[in-house]
Amino acid sequence: MSGLYHGDCLDILPAIATGSIDLILADMPYGTTRCAWDSHIDLQRLWPELKRVSKGAILLFAQTPFDKVLGASNLPMLRYEWVWEKTHATGHLNAKRAPLKAHENVLVFYTKAPTFNPQKTSGHVRKSAVKRGDVTPVYGAQTFAPISYDSTDRYPRSVQAFASDKQRSKLHPTQKPQGLCEYLIRTYSNPGDVVLDFCMGSGTTGAAAHAEGRRFIGIESDPAHFATAQSRVSTIRKAA
Repeated sequence: MSGLYHGDCLDILPAIATGSIDLILADMPYGTTRCAWDSHIDLQRLWPELKRVSKGAILLFAQTPFDKVLGASNLPMLRYEWVWEKTHATGHLNAKRAPLKAHENVLVFYTKAPTFNPQKTSGHVRKSAVKRGDVTPVYGAQTFAPISYDSTDRYPRSVQAFASDKQRSKLHPTQKPQGLCEYLIRTYSNPGDVVLDFCMGSGTTGAAAHAEGRRFIGIESDPAHFATAQSRVSTIRKAA
């Protein structure tokens, strides 16, 4: 099964083969606006299907208060979160009552350790060090051979800054940066893997998946957003 599908994800997910998805990356409705498409998905029905089809990580965008509901809905699989730092904050109408919203979360769920390709950054000030055994209140005494470190590379931090794509092409009210999706896809999958977005909106995850050489399955219930995604992904496929 591959391609784009118009309909309710809870109706379409059962048709996807068990253990066939390498990475799930989706931006679910938060239920915080009056938009017709922004209605909660039944998490009790959704989780069994996501766990069945997935053989890797499940990454879900969320923002308070929805992130708390989403995380609590599957604590056994919740491992950690990424923070997307926005270059343009939102919430100006409430600026006198609450801080501007300059970040969103990406919750990471899995059962077994998934593919993880840390996207190191380079060109930092060189650091040299030698680490030896240590005693900590968490792990106790550690004994191992000295480890030398001499590099300008750095492992990724949990907070990542990406500019919004809305200034270039506003295709969806809650559109996420394609660059961020590409980053997450590179981190949690390998070329040729299958990426699923069961709430694909305007198709940003699909565009990112194709840009990174992954196969893509997308599901969207809103007719207008589905048409946008279909056109967008089709254009990318033809150009490839």
